[in-house]
Amino acid sequence: MTLVIKKLDPQKVRMFKAEAVRRGLPLHQALEEAITLWLNTSHAVVESDFDANNRVYEAVKEELRKNHMGEFAIIAEGKLIGVFKDGQKAREALRSLGSHVKHAILTQVGVDEERAGELEWWGGSIERQDA
Repeated sequence: MTLVIKKLDPQKVRMFKAEAVRRGLPLHQALEEAITLWLNTSHAVVESDFDANNRVYEAVKEELRKNHMGEFAIIAEGKLIGVFKDGQKAREALRSLGSHVKHAILTQVGVDEERAGELEWWGGSIERQDA
């Protein structure tokens, strides 16, 4: 099959050709291998912070209810950050995570679930947006 591709970066094409030569491959075989590699790895789904945090929350929810009823739990970066007896300490811990954290869950175990019908936003999910 003959293939014509326009608008490729000439430097990248030169580097690709040079690497094919270094590996002892004809250009068409190197391109087929690169395409195969890309196709096999492009299906890896990157989980969003929102999804990762909610997945962790669902996984630890029962344990939190059993052992930490009424306490404050923080989930961020796809892990349980900590459980705090005092809401102020929980808020301080949340702030200390830094501005790179774009989504976190701060929930009062057992209490926020009861309030779910009263709230206009879900549970205690917090998403940071840059101004």
